[in-house]
Amino acid sequence: MTETNQSDFIQSNVWVFYRIAKESFESMKNDISSGRRPKPNGEPGWIITYDPEQKSYKAALVVIVFSGMFLEALLHLLIVNRKGIGTFKSYDGKKYEEKLRLLGCTEESILSLCENYRQVRREIVHEKAHLNKTTIRFAQKEAESAITMITRIADFFKLKLG
Repeated sequence: MTETNQSDFIQSNVWVFYRIAKESFESMKNDISSGRRPKPNGEPGWIITYDPEQKSYKAALVVIVFSGMFLEALLHLLIVNRKGIGTFKSYDGKKYEEKLRLLGCTEESILSLCENYRQVRREIVHEKAHLNKTTIRFAQKEAESAITMITRIADFFKLKLG
């Protein structure tokens, strides 16, 4: 009988979180496409059908939240694997950008995406609807930015995306 070394086994939902974000993003895009049609007589622009169920908006929220769950799980796994649990504990609660720099990511475009994402996620998840009246955010646009962010981070670390 062979024994498995349980200390080498890591159970993580990181790729499930990634797939949920990606699948919700595709669903969001499909919902947007199905609710628009070209204007008649070749006029420029679109006629957008109102969706009382807000399908694309809901899917965008799922993308935003699960992108963060993926990012948190991924950074945890990478820091523990590359720097140790002690280092992770000292970085737990720090900004995504600080954790990425620790791991060697200094690409300003990625760090900028993370900074924007952090602000968007905070506004959406902890809804502070009346505190920031200077910026109007569109969930679908922010979802696209979130997907771009997690894809760029996975590419940076040369991870095979599922």
